[in-house]
Amino acid sequence: MLLSWMDEYVQSTGDNVAFVWFTPGAGELEKQSQEKANSFPSISAQSVDDALLDGFSSGTATFINYERVVGKKSKAMLTDSERDNLSDKIEKAFKDGRHFIMVVDEAHRNDTKKAHDIISRFKADKTVRVSATIEDPNNPETTEFYEISEEEVIASGLITKSVVVNENIGSVDAEAEELSVLFNAAENKRKEIVSAYQENKIIGINPLVLVQLPDESTPNLLKRVENYLQKIMNKTYENGELGVWLHNQKRNTLDVNQLDNKVQYLIIKQAIATGWDAPRAQVLIKIRENMGEGFTIQTLGRIRRMPQPWIGHYNIDVLDNAYLYTFDADFLNGVFLQNAAVAPTPILKLKNKAKNLLLISERVNDYDQVLNERLIINNIYEGFVKQYNLTDDFERNKHRLESNGYIFGDEILTSYKQGRFDTFENSENLLDRERWVKADFIGNRIDLIHAYHELDRVTKLPVSKVERMLRRFFLENGEEREFGMLALKANEWTAFIMNNWHEIREKCRLIDIAESIQGSLDLQDVQESEFTIPKTERYTYNPKINDSQVVQTSAYEKYSTASIAVRPSLVERMLERWLEEHSDIVDFVYKNGDKGPQYFSLVYTTNGGVSHFYPDFIIKMNNGDVFIVETKGGEDMHGNDKNIDEYAPAKYEALKKYASERNVKWAFIRDMNEQLYYLNEGEWVDEMSFGEWGKIDQLFGVNDN
Repeated sequence: MLLSWMDEYVQSTGDNVAFVWFTPGAGELEKQSQEKANSFPSISAQSVDDALLDGFSSGTATFINYERVVGKKSKAMLTDSERDNLSDKIEKAFKDGRHFIMVVDEAHRNDTKKAHDIISRFKADKTVRVSATIEDPNNPETTEFYEISEEEVIASGLITKSVVVNENIGSVDAEAEELSVLFNAAENKRKEIVSAYQENKIIGINPLVLVQLPDESTPNLLKRVENYLQKIMNKTYENGELGVWLHNQKRNTLDVNQLDNKVQYLIIKQAIATGWDAPRAQVLIKIRENMGEGFTIQTLGRIRRMPQPWIGHYNIDVLDNAYLYTFDADFLNGVFLQNAAVAPTPILKLKNKAKNLLLISERVNDYDQVLNERLIINNIYEGFVKQYNLTDDFERNKHRLESNGYIFGDEILTSYKQGRFDTFENSENLLDRERWVKADFIGNRIDLIHAYHELDRVTKLPVSKVERMLRRFFLENGEEREFGMLALKANEWTAFIMNNWHEIREKCRLIDIAESIQGSLDLQDVQESEFTIPKTERYTYNPKINDSQVVQTSAYEKYSTASIAVRPSLVERMLERWLEEHSDIVDFVYKNGDKGPQYFSLVYTTNGGVSHFYPDFIIKMNNGDVFIVETKGGEDMHGNDKNIDEYAPAKYEALKKYASERNVKWAFIRDMNEQLYYLNEGEWVDEMSFGEWGKIDQLFGVNDN
């Protein structure tokens, strides 16, 4: 992601910039990052040694490991005699008018004064800090903090759907050899993964099993592991199927991270966890040695990456999960305490009575064919014109927008702090002051790109198209004037975008929602296919619930209340429990997935194209009726709306239209005052207390009185 952004920045700005990329660890991580950078055409990747020879040229990205430049054990690259050498190269870059953008990888580490001293030498005007475990600095004046949820990353297909813990390991005889139990289970799983790749014609991937020793383990433990792998399992260094990557011992590690590398088992310690990247690693054996070891979230990260992120999930259960085998209770407690691994159920089998359900599912296979850039821009243009009553008179339009709070001129409004404080706690008493800075069409390029990225999220247009749209809307002689609203000079346009992008983004977001309800895009490219409930499925559950019970109404055998308990949505939990309480009228309940062609989906339009919608439940009643149900947050005790899905009205219309055409029953269900209510006729209504939303008993014909 970072390298893609750097490549795009260099390519699109022509800025006189050099990137500096810091990494922690004993060396390797910066080499991996540098090697990956070589695949991006606009980045000139180099090591710190290259920089000491050739300096920091424009467009370069210099990859530096902390241990080369700080610490008592460093190779004295920054001794007094060489310190000026590095400083000279930095100063020469400054004299050439070059500025630095800093990337700090694994930013939670090496947060020391010496590290800060090195970083400060570059006087970077932008610094990007990245980590899986970084904390929000809560300092919005100087830091923009973005946190990507685990759910978002899973949905994107970058990481596995879940981590399966100790699958197919039952009760273990106290006399049983621990290594034998763990390695046999892991090897069976590795073979199952290999077979799944072959059966589905996915070539070029050799799944890797990581064998992690404790950092403080004895040499004898390493020898025991090596002996078992080589003598019992015939995974040897000589046949190339065994590798080891320890601080003082490395064998068969060359290209071990490549997808088709021959090594099947790699012995590591936890220290390798940070930043190490081998996306074919899918199984982890965590060995214990009568000692507890703190859980490190990066450890599981080594086996959670999907091997082909451009494909994402394969929608094949054994390939879409990662597998952990360990008897280390302290480690497992850390896993679940930090929510680093969900506990997936064993594979659940579909009940016979649910196998005959048949529905028509909708999907869009080629978004590019559906995406209509001109229509998107036209809708945004019409939205602005309608909202502000704009005309072809650009000067009049300027006054209209100005009266609606838009800022004009050739200066950018910024803010700074002023005042004094004694303790850090009292720093909150500093005053916010405004400062106006002259806009520069070229000099503010990086700030403009940030604004474009903020807008591409709501317009669904790529960054280059966002820029073109803004030029067409507001820049004098920028593009053809078919969609012109203003005719600002270059610096005025720059200031207008920088001062008003928040307001522009909000307007684009509202237009996107409005167009999603109207359904302005043509849906002729929607693909229809027959949907049947998947024959097997996994759900997450809470393994610590001792009194869980089998849910009789579930479409799957052995689905339990421990799965209901971990659903993050209150209304989903309430609905599943209500249906189980009324099992006398329910044949079965299917909890639908939320991504992938194997699940039931509908299509609805937005201004930015089309989106898939996965209704939460399919319910078959004993009388034969089939209900398709979507749940949304309702209202709290104070009457506040808990529904966070702004596209609910569009999904409501899509499900209403589908149900009418397919002759199935349907409803949207929400909660209020710890009761469930439904809506399945007329228009969408946010307000629940006016009577349009009926009690769930009426939907299913239940009389609880």
